[in-house]
Amino acid sequence: MGRIFTALPLLAVLAACDNANPFMLEVTQDPADTEGVVEGDPNVDVNNRYAYDLGQRLTMNSVDVDDNGTPGDTSYDVLVINNLPFDGPDGRYVRNEVLANGASVYRSQQTETTGTTLTFAVFIQSDYLEATGAASGQWIDFGYAGANINRESFNLPGGVGEYIYRGNYAATRTFSDRGGIEIVSGDAFLRLDVLDFDPSGELQGAIDGTIFNREREGTAGTLGLGDLPPIILAVTSFNTETGVWEGGSVTTSDLIGDVRDSGIHDGMIAGPNGEEMGGYTIVTGAADIQRVTYQVVRYRTTTTIPVLDPLTGQPAVDPISGDPIVSVITTTGTSSGLDDVDLQGLQNLINARGNLPDFLPATGVPAGAEIIDNSTLFRDFTTEYDAREIGIFIGDHVIPTP
Repeated sequence: MGRIFTALPLLAVLAACDNANPFMLEVTQDPADTEGVVEGDPNVDVNNRYAYDLGQRLTMNSVDVDDNGTPGDTSYDVLVINNLPFDGPDGRYVRNEVLANGASVYRSQQTETTGTTLTFAVFIQSDYLEATGAASGQWIDFGYAGANINRESFNLPGGVGEYIYRGNYAATRTFSDRGGIEIVSGDAFLRLDVLDFDPSGELQGAIDGTIFNREREGTAGTLGLGDLPPIILAVTSFNTETGVWEGGSVTTSDLIGDVRDSGIHDGMIAGPNGEEMGGYTIVTGAADIQRVTYQVVRYRTTTTIPVLDPLTGQPAVDPISGDPIVSVITTTGTSSGLDDVDLQGLQNLINARGNLPDFLPATGVPAGAEIIDNSTLFRDFTTEYDAREIGIFIGDHVIPTP
């Protein structure tokens, strides 16, 4: 069942959770502040698409890869990102880490007086596609961010008409009313049907998919922040002339199957034979939901009390057997694993992005009691704020085994 917490140690854990979360960066800016954010939709090239929306502070409008004078060795590559405030006058990002699935994490450059808003970018590169997402954890609210997918070439795949793509996913997560940032990695499963649906104007075909194995970590590679549910990319049509799709919807589900997050996915098919598909997702919903399982025990206790002789005030005895005369009292009770737990403390803990206990045992059952019922229940805790996840994905066509 996982970790077992008794009431006293749990209270001690909760008491220590008022400190600042180690994964939350200090908030230094207000989203109302800008540094020359340029207006104007950058989506002017069908091969180079941005998640651009000034109302959501999605302002990134240019991404370039600089080999930093080391062609053939990507470990020294630098991302050059434009239109994200206070990430440095040159917008240059150096590699910070490589995730387990091969996606890279870059960070903006800082000096004493420049680049004062530390910004992180996730990056996936393949033969025909490049995908980038960026955000900072030093804004109040989600802050300024962006995503981009661009390709080298495009043609629809030819053959059977239905295709599967598998690949990688990476994302940044920022929060609605506080600083902090998480990096998310995962796997992508995508489907393409070139022939259905029948043409409707310029749109034909269908694309959908799933982003799964979503794991989050701190920007220093700190693990243990908990997994996230799969992102479902709903079916959407694409433009058969350009291989681009826009405005597909995405959702995730909470622990009881209701919608937890929602958003959009855009993307494109790439490669001279449609070998790759990639895109980005913008997903907003509860920052975290965790389930606490707890034990509930119903019990019965039996107590005997001597009956006193009304004349002597001493314990009465049976005149024939000589045995004490007693009164038998039976009581029932219930003990819950939540009885001695500070529920607000649990809420504070999840708000601080800590991990809640897996299981809380009932500790109030008297010794020797008869157990009537022993059950396990659960209670879900949800953060009192939301997260916005800006994700990117690229998948390769799966060639069927002959």
